[in-house]
Amino acid sequence: MKKILLIAFREFVQKIKNKTFLLTTLLLPVGIAIFYGSIFYFTANDFETYKIAVIDTSKNIYQELENDEQFIFKSISNDVFERTDSFFSKNNYNAVLLIPDSQKEVEVIYANKIGLITKSDLEKKVQNAIEMHRWVQANVSKTLIDSLKQNVVFKYENVNGKNENELKEGISYGLGFGLGLLMYVVLTIYGSQVMRGVMEEKTNRIAEIIISSVKPIELMMGKIIGIGLVCLLQFFVWGVLISILMFGVIFVSGDALQTIANSNSIPQNLQNTQELLRIVETLKEMPLFSIIAAFLFYFIGGYFLYSSLFASVGSAVNEDPQDVQSLMIPIMMPIFFSFVLLTKSINNPNCTEAIVGSLVPFTAPVVMMSRLVFGIPDGVPLWQLLLSMAILLSTTFLFTYLAARIYRIGILRYGKKANWKDFFNWIRINN
Repeated sequence: MKKILLIAFREFVQKIKNKTFLLTTLLLPVGIAIFYGSIFYFTANDFETYKIAVIDTSKNIYQELENDEQFIFKSISNDVFERTDSFFSKNNYNAVLLIPDSQKEVEVIYANKIGLITKSDLEKKVQNAIEMHRWVQANVSKTLIDSLKQNVVFKYENVNGKNENELKEGISYGLGFGLGLLMYVVLTIYGSQVMRGVMEEKTNRIAEIIISSVKPIELMMGKIIGIGLVCLLQFFVWGVLISILMFGVIFVSGDALQTIANSNSIPQNLQNTQELLRIVETLKEMPLFSIIAAFLFYFIGGYFLYSSLFASVGSAVNEDPQDVQSLMIPIMMPIFFSFVLLTKSINNPNCTEAIVGSLVPFTAPVVMMSRLVFGIPDGVPLWQLLLSMAILLSTTFLFTYLAARIYRIGILRYGKKANWKDFFNWIRINN
């Protein structure tokens, strides 16, 4: 055990001293904060006002078009309209609506291209105005129309009478997808790092020198533990930095200082504060400690499972690194498939695919995290969680043992290209 810890410490120190590690650890949270800050900024400032000229030959639709922050409508006659760029630029029009008497086809003329979302919003607004006019023509009052169009409020509750929190469901959906995606990326990247490290030591003949002092299984486990500690350190640093940066981005991009200084914006500021408090209270209701604990368990279990397999493949590679491609496919396929199941399980955490995927040890680290965020037993029953953990733990021990038997032969073997048949033969070799 002492030798394993020494190898793990050497691998850990070697990785954290690397400039790539320092750059990715420190700059990735900054990049994420800038990315989401840009989304918040452009979302809050995405209202561009369009000035729309309306030629309404029916004389009935223009009066139903209401101006708002996005569209300002102005009625003009057909005599002053010119199909020239100068007409649009001179009058500062973004588009001209030609509404015929039949109102069955509206022509939109523009000088500069109009975006798809803006087109959809404009079409919806004109469609509603034409529909309103048709109702009035049918002697249906606006009051009756508004009452008929009143939205239906849906209320969801389980068989025990517990009401569903829509905000909590939305947060759980995003958190489940984020944790599942993070687990998918971690298993792929850090498992590959273990494989590359083993390949480098073998091709440079460093492993032959190290194995003269330690057992092959000690070398493999030390490398896996060392890189795993690097990953946990990155998680910790990323969590702290992202939390600090994201809170800063939310308040700064929301123009908090300007809002406080502007007394006319105080009601909106209070509304935003209430929304933020709702989110905070909802997060308090979620089992965050259980989610973090389960994430660490599935990360450790999944990481050891896949890293041991990656290490065994890396030990079988000779001087040509391309030999590893064919051996990696059976290992990578379950990881890819787990991402497919992730998209299914976050939408329906109790479907058959999600249940099977959370019990199969090769897909459980990704799929189970997407279910667990919805809580117990709503997202996953307790017995399924415990069974999944037990299966993952036993499978990890089994495959780590089998990978170590492959590693002890492959790390000292050169020449012939290895295949999966050779792996099974190496497992059966006793000495």
